[in-house]
Amino acid sequence: MVESDARSLSSDAQEALRVRGVKLLRKGYTQAEVAEVCGVHVRQVQRWASRYRSGGWKALHKRSRGRSSESQMTLSAAQQAKLVKAIKSKNPEQLRIPELLWTRSAVQALIERQCGVRLDLSTVSRYLARWGFTLKRPSKRALEANPVVVEAWLSDVYPKIRARAAKERGLILWQDESGIQLRNLTPQAGYAPRGQRVLAKISGKRISANMISALSNGGKLHFSIFEGRFSAKLFIEFLERLIRQYPDRRIFLICDNHTTHHAKVVKDWVAEHAERIELHFLPAYSPELNPDEYLNQDVKRHMRQLHPRPTDKPSLKATVRAFLHRRQRQPQIVSNYFQAPAVKYAA
Repeated sequence: MVESDARSLSSDAQEALRVRGVKLLRKGYTQAEVAEVCGVHVRQVQRWASRYRSGGWKALHKRSRGRSSESQMTLSAAQQAKLVKAIKSKNPEQLRIPELLWTRSAVQALIERQCGVRLDLSTVSRYLARWGFTLKRPSKRALEANPVVVEAWLSDVYPKIRARAAKERGLILWQDESGIQLRNLTPQAGYAPRGQRVLAKISGKRISANMISALSNGGKLHFSIFEGRFSAKLFIEFLERLIRQYPDRRIFLICDNHTTHHAKVVKDWVAEHAERIELHFLPAYSPELNPDEYLNQDVKRHMRQLHPRPTDKPSLKATVRAFLHRRQRQPQIVSNYFQAPAVKYAA
């Protein structure tokens, strides 16, 4: 048989050839005879025999060809570990990189600073995928939020409110108000042929509905739909409804810092009904701590998915009211709002 270069064969064919050669050796063929039968040089048969003696049949299995993926990387394993730690523990501004978020260009700048090499953005993308980072829409937090006050709320203020409510057999309710504008409820994206715009027809009128709501981690939901500006009068009317709903329980109502909540007439009313209700206020600029925000998101998500959608104010208000009535009959869904990571402390 004419000797050939087995390196041109596929990995599977090479493995089959090695196994065949070793089986012939085990049957008593000489290495020269096996080399002639398999069409390879006798030194190749010697290597097969050596691999078999050291590792058995597994040693004859196919191996990946070429350099390992690790050896082909520009950044060493130690450099990569250092970069991943920096990205996970710091934001770009803390490392004096002029970016708000970790983008490809921000990571590119970090690699150049720490490792002395400038990589293409496509290479940076491959590294980020290898490290388990994916592109996400950011959760927004106000710059004005005071982290010390937030930490005090989570570790001290709210636990004390919860303990008092439990001791006095009170009810904690989380309150918020929100506006729903019809023109803002269009889908965020849609498909169209390449080169053509996606067209969404919306009303040119400012059609909106406003709501005030309060909910508990046990699934209770109270709401009111109103028009116009959120006023102290509207807020007091809502508070009066709440205390009528719970004649035998004291309400601990947790609100944000809307100016209406701090109006003098509201303070006076609450003082007059102190045995029935008291107000507590979330840290300023921290809406993510309020579970009622997830009801607002739920309403707007539902409105975006409606077909057909409301076209005027009466139908918009009726649709929002119907959805909230449905959620009142679904306490398990309301309770699930409290499972979001930012508000799980209140679950």
